[in-house]
Amino acid sequence: MENKNQKQIQVQFRLLDVRQLQFATLTNEWPEGELQITNQIQFNSETDKRIVRCTAHFEYKKNDITQLIMSVQAVFEFAREGWSAMYNLQGDEWVLPAGLVQYMADITIGATRGILAVRTEEAGFPRVVLPIMAAGQFIRNNLSLKRQVKQPAED
Repeated sequence: MENKNQKQIQVQFRLLDVRQLQFATLTNEWPEGELQITNQIQFNSETDKRIVRCTAHFEYKKNDITQLIMSVQAVFEFAREGWSAMYNLQGDEWVLPAGLVQYMADITIGATRGILAVRTEEAGFPRVVLPIMAAGQFIRNNLSLKRQVKQPAED
């Protein structure tokens, strides 16, 4: 069923950068068998520059001992028109639709998967795989970004 009150907007953005923030192996030998993988996805922004960052953090453990930690950040820049269309005057915030937020998370997770494959090969570990994840399973709500007020520089 369609929500007739929901407005459709066209949002243009580009992937500005992908950064490996952290890659740490905390073991000399890669353990045999199954590993537990925990993940975290975070968003932050620079609203005055129309920039949104999505950071994916993954930790691989074996018997509660951390084996590998990895964080990757994707930086997105939005076109002025689409950014303006997502602005909510009443809340003085930008509201990014859940589908867009999920897509940004998918791009970030995909970049993480590629970096992980290269880095574990370089470290001499067997191929470490990041499981397939559907961002829609853990991101269900719109993302609200409050306006950030720049603090004046101190003398």
